[in-house]
Amino acid sequence: MKTPIAMLALGAAALAFLTACAPPRFASPPGSLAFRDGWHEGCAEGYAVTGSPLYQTRSGASPSSPAPDYAVGWQEGYNDCAGSMARIQRSIHVLFAPT
Repeated sequence: MKTPIAMLALGAAALAFLTACAPPRFASPPGSLAFRDGWHEGCAEGYAVTGSPLYQTRSGASPSSPAPDYAVGWQEGYNDCAGSMARIQRSIHVLFAPT
C-alpha cells in the first residue's frame, strides 16, 4: 500500500501534467480575433519555453504577426502561461526535492 505522501505527490504530478495545457481557443481572454489568436499562440510558446513536455518552441519566443492586437495578445498569453508553468515546476520541486 502506498504512503499518503507518495499518493499526494503522485496526485500533484498528475494535476500538474493536466494543467500544463494551453486552454482551448474559445477560453482565451476577451478581445479581438487577432488578440485571442495571439494569446493562444503566446500561451503555447510560454509553456514550451518553460519546459512543458507537451509543447515545442516554434517561433523563438516572439510573436509571428506584426499586427498590434496579435502582438499584445501573444505577449500576455506568453506571460500568463510561462508564469503558470513556472509555478507548477516550483510546486513539484517542493514535493520531490525539498530543501
